[in-house]
Amino acid sequence: MGSIGIWLAVDYTWIPPAPPVIRDQPLAIQRHPSNTYTWGIDISHHQGEVKWKMMIGDHRPDFIFLKATEGNHFKDNRFNTYKNEIKKLGLLFSGYHFMRFNQNGKTQALHFLEMAQPQKGELIPVVDIEYQRHLYTDEIAQRNIDLFMETIREKIGVYPMVYCEEKYYHKYLKKKYEKNIILWIANYKRKPTVPHDLWQKTCKYSHPSFKGKIDFNLLHDERIGLDDLILH
Repeated sequence: MGSIGIWLAVDYTWIPPAPPVIRDQPLAIQRHPSNTYTWGIDISHHQGEVKWKMMIGDHRPDFIFLKATEGNHFKDNRFNTYKNEIKKLGLLFSGYHFMRFNQNGKTQALHFLEMAQPQKGELIPVVDIEYQRHLYTDEIAQRNIDLFMETIREKIGVYPMVYCEEKYYHKYLKKKYEKNIILWIANYKRKPTVPHDLWQKTCKYSHPSFKGKIDFNLLHDERIGLDDLILH
């Protein structure tokens, strides 16, 4: 009941500022098809304790994405623990940020970078753009997405990878970012129809390292190789 007062106090007519001006045009993504079966998982604090020693043989993923932050305040309390364990295993990984459409995109980007600390040799960090109930207009959502995207590019040289459903790709991303992002599409019913680099195929994958079901992702190896996802 207390949270209702907080949300009602927000001014949803606020229009975020324009994104930073970067004179250099973003480079188009370079894709080198690998034709190699490559899969991975994405996890957060919801997974709880992990049996890391079980990530061997056929159960060893090729990559892992870890939730780092959400909005302009939340930090995943498992991020650093998971990150340290994954580094011990020598697995490729990066952090991801859950985007809040009605919060300042630049503030969110800086919050994310402070927590995730992306490094060269790791995977390019990810922004999660998906359905949310909190009030916002399309203009506010687009401004904050642009602020987030351009702030990340200003700081690390490339746009973040983007996780979303196809409708959000068409609505907020295709026009401006089509050639400049690595696209990760969630679709549990069929293979995505848009050009994609990663596919979240199911959220009901069983893995011996985890108590419950987790997300399972496939690299579109006929389109891109795992090395193309690495931050240089």
